[in-house]
Order: sequence, then structure tokens, then C-alpha cells
Amino acid sequence: MRRRDALGLTLAALVAAPSAARAQSPVSLRVGAPPYEAAAEVYFAKDQGYFTKAGLDVTIAPILNTSAIAEAVASGSVDVGFSAVLSIAVAHARGIPFVMIAPGNAHDSTVQFAALIVPSASPIRVAKDLTGKTIGCPALKTIGEYAPRIWIDRNGGDSTTVKFLELPFPAMADALAAGRIDAAWVTEPFLSSNKRTTRVLAYAFDTIARSFLVSGWFAMAAWVRAHPDVAARFSTAIRASGAWANQNPSPSADILTRDLKLDPATLASMVRTRFGDQLSPAAIQPQIDVAARYGLFTSFPAGDLLVR
Repeated sequence: MRRRDALGLTLAALVAAPSAARAQSPVSLRVGAPPYEAAAEVYFAKDQGYFTKAGLDVTIAPILNTSAIAEAVASGSVDVGFSAVLSIAVAHARGIPFVMIAPGNAHDSTVQFAALIVPSASPIRVAKDLTGKTIGCPALKTIGEYAPRIWIDRNGGDSTTVKFLELPFPAMADALAAGRIDAAWVTEPFLSSNKRTTRVLAYAFDTIARSFLVSGWFAMAAWVRAHPDVAARFSTAIRASGAWANQNPSPSADILTRDLKLDPATLASMVRTRFGDQLSPAAIQPQIDVAARYGLFTSFPAGDLLVR
């Protein structure tokens, strides 16, 4: 614990004084990130010069699967990776020493980018109507399952009677239309692209908390102990790029179109990702508590995922 506290002081001092980091020679950093908007802070930081200002020479390794990113971080193939907060929490519960060093995208009840949807003509109107029904979610034992579960249980239904079926996001609309599932948990751009044939049953993230961190950037604890200044520089650059993207939807869309090959029309019609500015226990604990409620692991303090 004393080593963790000392490391936290070092990181705090460097984040508060980025000029000291910039004065040093550029440091090479390998970052694993999936090629979608929620992880685009690294592309924004590179394009807008935030990494350069922080004294970092960043190489981005596009890795589609977050499990593969975790393996790359654990093996040292990359120094820093991107993942869902809940995935990092699962790794911690299994004894893998990952620590979070920067915030990723965040849920904000004023900007809804994910929802539980049903076909437009569906008779399902309230949580009780889902009794015995099937819900599509992108992966089992993730926030895509637990958000609908907590909404159902807190609004008069019983999620133990519901079957959750794992489906990729692009397959949800067809599964709904064919009656293979009765409801689906989707995020953007699929929430907006299916507006004509579906309706929102619930913005279930709000049942977890009005705001919380959905994803983040992480590294091995040993790497952070060995490179506290680099971790702090990365955190400074990521926060700056996230703040810039939140305020500049049009220029950031241009970067997404160029670097991630996202469709401009889709970006223009969807609710854009909001990036978090806080990496705090309060922003992380809600997901840990929900997952623990449904037996994924025994709950633990969110601060255990952070360098303190």
C-alpha cells in the first residue's frame, strides 16, 4: 500500500505539471485500441498534437477484440490498452494486476447512446412484460446484460425469468424482426439506425447511475510502477483529447472518417460518444456493484483498480 500511495503522489504531481513531462525527450509508447469511436481518444490525441505536447511518440496498434488487447497488455506486446471498465474489474477479481490510468467513454443521462429496444409494434411496454422473454445482448456477463437486468428488477419485473441471447450488434434488428428475440440491448450507431423499426423501452444505464465511466485505458501495475511519468503523460493527453472531442463533434468526425473509416452519414445521424474527464472510484463503483449483484464476482472497492 505504501508503494501504491507513493506512486499515486508521483502521478498526481506529473499530471499537475505537464510542462515538466514535455521538457523531457519523447518517449515511445505502444497502445492497443479497437477501431471504434469509444476508443478514439488516442487518434484525436495524435492528430491534435496532445501526445507530442506530452512528450510521447505513440504507436497505435488497432486490435478489434478487447480480450486480445488484455492479452497484449499482459504479455507486454503493448504498454497500454483500452477496455470496458467491467472487463478490467473481472481481470482484477481473477488476480491479474491491471490498473486504470485514464478515462474512456462515459455514460451521461443527458446524452443517451445505449438503450433497450423493442419492435415498434411490440406489446411490451413495462418491465413485467419481459417475463419469459428473450433479450439480445452483445455479450453475456457484461454491462450489456446487467444493465437490462437491473432495469427489469428495479421496475417490477424479474430478470431471472428472462433469457439473454448473445448476438452481435449488426444482427439485432433482423433478430427482432424475425421474432427470435423480443428485445435488444444496443448502442450507437445501431440505436439511431434502427429508429424506423424499433422504439426505446428503457435507457437502462440510468438505473445503474446517472453518470459513470463505461471504459478506460489500463496497463500492468508493474509497468506503471516502472514508468509513472509516462503513465501520467498519457493520462494528461487522453483527458485533453477527450475534452476536445466533446466540444468539437465535426472536426472529430473528420478524424474518425479518415482514420477509422467510419461512414460520415452515420456519424452525422447518431448520438456521439461522450468521453469522461474523471478517473475516480465514484465513476467506477456503480458497475462493480451491479456485476457483483448478479454474481460475476465479489464486490470490491473501485479504488483497487486505480493507482493511488
